[in-house]
Amino acid sequence: MFTRLLFTFTIFTLASVACAQSDSTQLTTEVVQVSGLVVTGDSLMPIPYSTVYRARDARGTMTDPQGFFSLPVLEGDTLRFSSTGYITREVVIPSGGKLNRISLVQPMSRDTVMINNAYIYPWPSRDTFRKEFMALGLEEDAYSVGQQAINPFDIYDRLIDVGLDGQALASQDAREIALEYSNLGGIPTTNLLNPVAWAQFLKALKNGDLKRN
Repeated sequence: MFTRLLFTFTIFTLASVACAQSDSTQLTTEVVQVSGLVVTGDSLMPIPYSTVYRARDARGTMTDPQGFFSLPVLEGDTLRFSSTGYITREVVIPSGGKLNRISLVQPMSRDTVMINNAYIYPWPSRDTFRKEFMALGLEEDAYSVGQQAINPFDIYDRLIDVGLDGQALASQDAREIALEYSNLGGIPTTNLLNPVAWAQFLKALKNGDLKRN
């Protein structure tokens, strides 16, 4: 019984020492602030919105429109750079020195993807294409069925009742506001000397539109 208790105590002590050493190792690991640019390898142009993240926990950031990024990591971490159309790169971060900062410029090489050959053959004539297309027997979709059920006269009547759209209403409001501001501090304009207004008045008078009911 005593031997078993001694063995259990020894195992527990060794495990505690190992955990303490591991924690002390993690505490001594310095945090390094990595900042830099992600650029193309051929012309050194910035690559916007590329992904920069730590490989150990897949957490990171994205570059801004100028290709700049800044990310805190631990010494010995592996940074992974990826962007659509470019080969993924990895960089191991060393010590950051006294200031615990590192600046780097990461060039990216373009990724060329080879695809299989595609052969396109034209139809001999439009009649042949029409015959083959009709032979497919495609079912009518909801859009085609809806187009067949629409009455063009009904659409015209509805368009009359729609009125102005958003852009037309905004333009009309802008014109009214501009006219209002142009009359500030002065006498509002009148149509007494407007020949177009007089012509409309005489036409309405001739047609009897001004008569009282």
